[in-house]
Amino acid sequence: MGSSRESRSRWAALQRGAVALGVLAVVGCTSDSEPESGTVGQENAYVAIVRWEIEQSEPVVDDDGDVEVPVIYLAAGSGETVDVGVQASVVATVDDAAIIRFADQAADALDEGAVGEPVKDDGVLVIIDEFEAGQPTADARVSRYRSIDDDTTWILELTATDAGVDVTEAVEVSDATT
Repeated sequence: MGSSRESRSRWAALQRGAVALGVLAVVGCTSDSEPESGTVGQENAYVAIVRWEIEQSEPVVDDDGDVEVPVIYLAAGSGETVDVGVQASVVATVDDAAIIRFADQAADALDEGAVGEPVKDDGVLVIIDEFEAGQPTADARVSRYRSIDDDTTWILELTATDAGVDVTEAVEVSDATT
Protein backbone atom coordinates (compact mmCIF):
# COMPACT_ATOMS: atom_id res chain seq x y z
CA MET A 1 0.00 0.00 0.00
CA GLY A 2 1.21 3.60 -0.64
CA SER A 3 2.55 6.02 1.88
CA SER A 4 0.43 8.24 4.09
CA ARG A 5 1.47 11.21 1.98
CA GLU A 6 0.15 9.56 -1.23
CA SER A 7 -3.11 8.70 0.51
CA ARG A 8 -3.58 12.32 1.58
CA SER A 9 -2.84 13.53 -1.96
CA ARG A 10 -5.38 11.10 -3.42
CA TRP A 11 -7.91 12.08 -0.77
CA ALA A 12 -7.37 15.79 -1.52
CA ALA A 13 -7.74 15.13 -5.25
CA LEU A 14 -10.98 13.22 -4.65
CA GLN A 15 -12.32 16.06 -2.52
CA ARG A 16 -11.45 18.65 -5.18
CA GLY A 17 -13.15 16.45 -7.79
CA ALA A 18 -16.26 16.11 -5.63
CA VAL A 19 -16.42 19.88 -5.10
CA ALA A 20 -15.99 20.46 -8.85
CA LEU A 21 -18.80 18.00 -9.62
CA GLY A 22 -21.02 19.70 -7.05
CA VAL A 23 -20.41 23.10 -8.64
CA LEU A 24 -21.14 21.69 -12.10
CA ALA A 25 -24.35 20.10 -10.84
CA VAL A 26 -25.57 23.39 -9.36
CA VAL A 27 -24.61 25.40 -12.46
CA GLY A 28 -25.99 22.75 -14.81
CA CYS A 29 -29.36 22.68 -13.05
CA THR A 30 -30.05 26.37 -13.39
CA SER A 31 -32.43 27.38 -16.14
CA ASP A 32 -31.20 29.45 -19.07
CA SER A 33 -34.64 31.07 -19.17
CA GLU A 34 -34.13 32.62 -15.72
CA PRO A 35 -34.04 36.36 -16.40
CA GLU A 36 -31.71 38.78 -14.74
CA SER A 37 -33.44 40.97 -12.17
CA GLY A 38 -35.21 43.86 -13.89
CA THR A 39 -35.39 42.20 -17.31
CA VAL A 40 -38.00 40.43 -19.38
CA GLY A 41 -37.33 36.71 -19.72
CA GLN A 42 -39.31 33.97 -21.42
CA GLU A 43 -40.74 32.63 -18.18
CA ASN A 44 -41.95 35.91 -16.67
CA ALA A 45 -43.15 37.14 -20.09
CA TYR A 46 -45.32 34.05 -20.58
CA VAL A 47 -46.82 34.57 -17.11
CA ALA A 48 -47.58 38.24 -17.91
CA ILE A 49 -49.16 37.27 -21.25
CA VAL A 50 -51.35 34.63 -19.58
CA ARG A 51 -52.50 37.13 -16.96
CA TRP A 52 -53.25 39.65 -19.72
CA GLU A 53 -55.26 37.01 -21.59
CA ILE A 54 -57.29 36.20 -18.47
CA GLU A 55 -58.14 39.91 -18.10
CA GLN A 56 -59.16 40.14 -21.79
CA SER A 57 -61.48 37.14 -21.78
CA GLU A 58 -65.15 37.10 -21.03
CA PRO A 59 -65.88 34.72 -18.15
CA VAL A 60 -67.35 31.37 -19.18
CA VAL A 61 -70.38 30.40 -17.11
CA ASP A 62 -71.44 26.75 -16.84
CA ASP A 63 -75.03 25.42 -16.79
CA ASP A 64 -75.23 25.94 -13.01
CA GLY A 65 -74.23 29.60 -13.28
CA ASP A 66 -70.71 29.05 -11.93
CA VAL A 67 -67.78 30.81 -13.57
CA GLU A 68 -65.39 28.29 -15.10
CA VAL A 69 -61.64 28.64 -15.00
CA PRO A 70 -60.43 29.62 -18.50
CA VAL A 71 -58.51 27.11 -20.58
CA ILE A 72 -55.48 28.67 -22.27
CA TYR A 73 -53.33 26.82 -24.77
CA LEU A 74 -49.88 28.33 -25.31
CA ALA A 75 -47.67 27.72 -28.31
CA ALA A 76 -44.43 29.25 -29.52
CA GLY A 77 -44.77 31.03 -32.85
CA SER A 78 -41.59 29.29 -33.99
CA GLY A 79 -43.30 25.91 -33.74
CA GLU A 80 -40.67 24.71 -31.28
CA THR A 81 -41.47 23.20 -27.91
CA VAL A 82 -41.45 25.70 -25.06
CA ASP A 83 -38.76 24.78 -22.52
CA VAL A 84 -40.16 22.32 -19.96
CA GLY A 85 -38.83 24.41 -17.07
CA VAL A 86 -40.65 27.45 -18.42
CA GLN A 87 -43.83 25.40 -18.82
CA ALA A 88 -43.67 24.15 -15.23
CA SER A 89 -43.00 27.63 -13.85
CA VAL A 90 -45.87 29.21 -15.80
CA VAL A 91 -48.32 26.55 -14.65
CA ALA A 92 -47.15 26.85 -11.02
CA THR A 93 -47.24 30.65 -11.05
CA VAL A 94 -50.65 31.00 -12.69
CA ASP A 95 -51.94 28.25 -10.37
CA ASP A 96 -55.74 28.25 -10.14
CA ALA A 97 -56.39 31.35 -12.27
CA ALA A 98 -56.45 29.29 -15.50
CA ILE A 99 -55.90 25.83 -16.89
CA ILE A 100 -52.70 26.11 -18.91
CA ARG A 101 -51.86 23.67 -21.68
CA PHE A 102 -48.81 23.91 -23.91
CA ALA A 103 -49.10 22.84 -27.54
CA ASP A 104 -46.03 21.93 -29.58
CA GLN A 105 -47.97 22.84 -32.71
CA ALA A 106 -50.85 25.31 -32.79
CA ALA A 107 -53.02 22.74 -34.60
CA ASP A 108 -52.77 20.46 -31.54
CA ALA A 109 -55.07 22.86 -29.68
CA LEU A 110 -57.79 22.93 -32.33
CA ASP A 111 -60.90 20.79 -32.64
CA GLU A 112 -60.48 20.44 -36.39
CA GLY A 113 -63.56 18.23 -36.73
CA ALA A 114 -65.90 20.89 -35.38
CA VAL A 115 -67.45 23.68 -37.44
CA GLY A 116 -65.22 26.76 -37.37
CA GLU A 117 -62.27 24.80 -35.94
CA PRO A 118 -62.61 26.13 -32.39
CA VAL A 119 -59.99 25.65 -29.70
CA LYS A 120 -60.53 22.50 -27.66
CA ASP A 121 -62.26 22.73 -24.26
CA ASP A 122 -63.87 26.11 -25.11
CA GLY A 123 -60.42 27.59 -24.67
CA VAL A 124 -58.22 30.12 -26.36
CA LEU A 125 -54.96 29.50 -28.17
CA VAL A 126 -52.26 32.09 -27.57
CA ILE A 127 -49.35 31.91 -30.00
CA ILE A 128 -46.32 33.88 -28.81
CA ASP A 129 -43.70 34.88 -31.34
CA GLU A 130 -40.06 35.19 -30.34
CA PHE A 131 -39.07 38.43 -28.67
CA GLU A 132 -35.85 39.98 -27.43
CA ALA A 133 -35.38 38.77 -23.85
CA GLY A 134 -32.93 40.15 -21.31
CA GLN A 135 -34.07 43.76 -21.70
CA PRO A 136 -36.10 45.97 -19.31
CA THR A 137 -38.87 46.08 -21.95
CA ALA A 138 -39.73 43.89 -24.91
CA ASP A 139 -42.39 43.82 -27.60
CA ALA A 140 -44.06 40.47 -28.17
CA ARG A 141 -46.31 39.64 -31.09
CA VAL A 142 -49.18 37.52 -29.77
CA SER A 143 -52.01 35.88 -31.70
CA ARG A 144 -55.23 35.02 -29.85
CA TYR A 145 -57.33 32.36 -31.58
CA ARG A 146 -60.73 30.99 -30.53
CA SER A 147 -62.03 29.91 -33.96
CA ILE A 148 -61.66 30.69 -37.63
CA ASP A 149 -63.95 33.71 -37.15
CA ASP A 150 -62.41 34.86 -33.87
CA ASP A 151 -58.69 35.52 -34.03
CA THR A 152 -56.66 38.67 -33.44
CA THR A 153 -53.01 39.62 -33.35
CA TRP A 154 -51.55 41.99 -30.80
CA ILE A 155 -48.23 43.64 -30.08
CA LEU A 156 -47.77 43.58 -26.32
CA GLU A 157 -45.24 45.78 -24.60
CA LEU A 158 -43.77 43.81 -21.71
CA THR A 159 -42.09 45.76 -18.93
CA ALA A 160 -40.01 44.32 -16.10
CA THR A 161 -41.16 45.34 -12.62
CA ASP A 162 -40.08 44.50 -9.09
CA ALA A 163 -42.78 41.80 -9.04
CA GLY A 164 -41.98 40.27 -12.45
CA VAL A 165 -43.27 41.50 -15.81
CA ASP A 166 -46.42 43.42 -16.73
CA VAL A 167 -48.13 44.06 -20.04
CA THR A 168 -47.94 47.84 -20.17
CA GLU A 169 -49.39 48.37 -23.63
CA ALA A 170 -51.45 46.26 -26.02
CA VAL A 171 -51.98 47.30 -29.63
CA GLU A 172 -54.20 45.25 -31.90
CA VAL A 173 -52.61 44.67 -35.29
CA SER A 174 -54.93 45.09 -38.28
CA ASP A 175 -55.16 42.40 -40.95
CA ALA A 176 -53.41 44.72 -43.40
CA THR A 177 -50.24 44.80 -41.26
CA THR A 178 -49.99 41.13 -40.27
